[in-house]
Amino acid sequence: MNRWVGIVALRETPAPTPVHRIALAIEAARKRTSYSLGGQKVSYARMRAALRRVGQGYAARSEWDRWSYCVDLAGEFFDGGEPLGGLPRWLTDDLRVTLDHDRTATDGRRARRRKPETARSGSPRPRPTLRKAAPARPAPPRGSHASPRPQSAPVEPYVRVVRRLGCRDVTHPALSEPPAPLVGTFGDTVRTAVVEAVGGWDARPEATAWLGLAASHRSHLYESGLAETAVTPFVLGMLDRLGRSTVGVILIDAYTGAHRPEKVGVQSTEHNRRRTVARHALGRWAAGHGLVRMGAGEAQRPAPSVAEAVAFQILGVLSLLDAHDIARRLVEAVCPDLDRPADEIGGADPTTEAQIVFAKDDLTYDFTEEGPEHGKTFLATARTRTGRTARGTGLNKKAARAAAARALLSVHPPGGGKPGGGRVADTAAARPAPAPQPYLTPSLRHKDALADLKTMFDLGGGRVDGLLAQALTHSSYAYENQTAAAAVHQRDNQLLAHHGSVVLDHLTTHARVRRVLAHGLVPDEDEARIHTPANEDTTRLGDELALAQGLMTGRGAGLQRETMVADAAQAVTAAAWRIHGARLLHRRPAALDDWLTGLQHHHDPITVLTYTASTFGMTLSFEHERSGPDHLQTYTSTLVLRDARGRVHRWTVPPDGPCSKTEADRATARDVLDLLTAPADDLLDTLTGEERDLLSHFLRAQIDGLGQTNERQRARMIGRGDLGTDLLATGDTEAFQAWAERVRTLLGPDGATVPDTLHDLYRQIVADTRRGPRSLLRRMAAGQDADTTSALRRHAADAVRRALDTGPWQKPVRDLVQDWWRDQAPDTGVTVRDLMRRETFTPLRVQLGALHETLKWCGDAADAASTPVDVELTVQDGTLHAWIGLHSVDVRAACDDFAQLLSRTLPYTDCLVDDDHVLLRLHGRPDPQDLSPLAAAGLGAYLGEEDTGRPTETA
Repeated sequence: MNRWVGIVALRETPAPTPVHRIALAIEAARKRTSYSLGGQKVSYARMRAALRRVGQGYAARSEWDRWSYCVDLAGEFFDGGEPLGGLPRWLTDDLRVTLDHDRTATDGRRARRRKPETARSGSPRPRPTLRKAAPARPAPPRGSHASPRPQSAPVEPYVRVVRRLGCRDVTHPALSEPPAPLVGTFGDTVRTAVVEAVGGWDARPEATAWLGLAASHRSHLYESGLAETAVTPFVLGMLDRLGRSTVGVILIDAYTGAHRPEKVGVQSTEHNRRRTVARHALGRWAAGHGLVRMGAGEAQRPAPSVAEAVAFQILGVLSLLDAHDIARRLVEAVCPDLDRPADEIGGADPTTEAQIVFAKDDLTYDFTEEGPEHGKTFLATARTRTGRTARGTGLNKKAARAAAARALLSVHPPGGGKPGGGRVADTAAARPAPAPQPYLTPSLRHKDALADLKTMFDLGGGRVDGLLAQALTHSSYAYENQTAAAAVHQRDNQLLAHHGSVVLDHLTTHARVRRVLAHGLVPDEDEARIHTPANEDTTRLGDELALAQGLMTGRGAGLQRETMVADAAQAVTAAAWRIHGARLLHRRPAALDDWLTGLQHHHDPITVLTYTASTFGMTLSFEHERSGPDHLQTYTSTLVLRDARGRVHRWTVPPDGPCSKTEADRATARDVLDLLTAPADDLLDTLTGEERDLLSHFLRAQIDGLGQTNERQRARMIGRGDLGTDLLATGDTEAFQAWAERVRTLLGPDGATVPDTLHDLYRQIVADTRRGPRSLLRRMAAGQDADTTSALRRHAADAVRRALDTGPWQKPVRDLVQDWWRDQAPDTGVTVRDLMRRETFTPLRVQLGALHETLKWCGDAADAASTPVDVELTVQDGTLHAWIGLHSVDVRAACDDFAQLLSRTLPYTDCLVDDDHVLLRLHGRPDPQDLSPLAAAGLGAYLGEEDTGRPTETA
């Protein structure tokens, strides 16, 4: 039975086709060289480059599905091609941003300033991420501290900021279901223990299954045999991380609700202490109730950290299933002694606390030991510059030091209290405190910001205005206007900012875990990575909320703009959390939700560069030079690159203003990563001599240090664009040849030899793209649905696989067409028009297989519709064109998927589909005499000529 019956859709018979129909089809294909994006014409070459750039961004965020989509789509933008359907909205927006950015960035790079000659090995352009020093303002007159700005400062006209005021209900996709063989009935045991602790909980069956998974330690997961196929260990790691953030936000909520410390350092120290106490208590609870499922080896000597990890995983599941209140009640029930001193309940030793209390007294420790080697006892003596001493003993130096610190705090308590009176955190004991109130005479900017934030976060009630006003109070304003702040019980936003950092970490972790686990339970390391919001991330959130315009600041705050905005964003989030609590997990401002969605969970530039370098056997380190006054320190970072052969290159980036070591290192690493894209972006002519030296050193090190790679490493290399692999993966051979030529210019005579490892890499890249786990061929073949679309795609995958494996390359084109005509004509009737004359065409083996499978595919479609087939053949400019006309067949429905897969998988092969015909184009191979060794290596792998034998010539 013909498989096409019931699949091919009939259409009305079109008007008679003109005589020169193949010529018209070829001419129409030649005119398709650009794509309309947002009303603008973008050339196919620019679209391919933009798709690769956008795909690299998705790969950096471990969004491999979108990355694969971009790689596949880039292969469809060949001259004459026509991508199927429209582009998704998420991709259209990113493409517009990328195309606009590339245009302005290219202009900027072509016109950027040259670097000073004093910088060793070059010093690239400055980075906007570094904090820039603002011009100094004149000193205010004495007695003017009550005014937030000098009288002589010009008054800027007030223009109200337009903020996004929408509030959004967050909907989460359904979670994947944990495998029953792994969970078993252990979920009931965990649920019972949770219910006993919290006093009641109506848990859904989904919760029971997930609790059973959370009780598994990774050792049990490995021994179950399901660690790679059903659930990866990274799932447990994500649940652990979510549980830790859940405990963190529960503890900080409880502490800030009962205590009001004077300094943020006290709050931070106490929060860390409580987390340690809670960790130990939760671990004892999980172990005591038998909730830990371990492997046989781990169960012989179970470490306390195993039970603690399982407890956090259980709390992570509770948060994941929107049972935050149950998680809070569980922590409160299991950890009732959080306000007791840590050393009394097995918590953290007091060493850190003593270091904080006696930080200005130069606290030091001296150690002596006594006893035999197998049973030594250590004596620690704690001393301060002011003459305070205390002693402690222990079986190791750490225990002795903790005992000495405990004794020192007991004899000399902080704040001049009585000996034995306890701890630094006790100074923040619960006491009634007046609630903060809004300022009496705030600026219009501040008032408008408060009103907008109340709308954005859907806030109401009497205490909201005061909390938000505190969230927008910078420490410089509170210091310069102490009387005005005290009148309304206000202070700076540092305590709120610390609270908000914990809340934002929880919101970020919850959103990430929920999104990843909805797609499956087998994420890899990149997909499971959870990014802790850095200062630059929270600064971006503050900019989204337009907080800078509403901040109450002092005169010198302009130098701290990034930190100021980041603290305000955290403080505003904390204020909203104190009002709404866990409601922010489900309903929040659209600006905050978009920020959480767009947060890039990937490595910073230093880590990316380190990983890239290590892939090719390189090592890197940073050297620093400090300059500037103590309050405006500036660090100059020099990157030291050492390749596999021991060659060293240094690269220095001059700072743009006051910056830390980390900021300087990031700027240097980011600059090197940008330079690596220069050959692909055709920007070599804009580089200085020092930049070209660095780029040639890195490229030479990549080629010399390349070793064997696995599929995951190769996917990352394509995602980064290493060694032109992204160009080969998308089939953009013209761009690859141009890249190889630019690399030859950079490397000179050293680039004449291509090592075997690079040949192997290019062959493996091509094989991964065509047949690998993420390839379009494998994805089409994997569909198991019974609908016609899935069946059609499976047939298309089988046909293209046959073209790759068993193409009839022993026959000339005419003989191949004649054999097909002999088999097809009795069923449908075939008309063949040969216009090749005596033109010479040298096909590849797979191209002959493509012609055979395309004729067979169209013939089967015509047979199902009982309609004849018209075939016309011609050779123009070294390209064989085969025009196949189908009558009374919906050609697009029947052939779109086959044509897309054929064009994407086979080299130098395009299959174009129109309303009434299919046009197959088999392009001639490039002249090997015009190729550089690097280009020949890449194109040889792309053509697959090492295993093809001798292709035949067709006259």
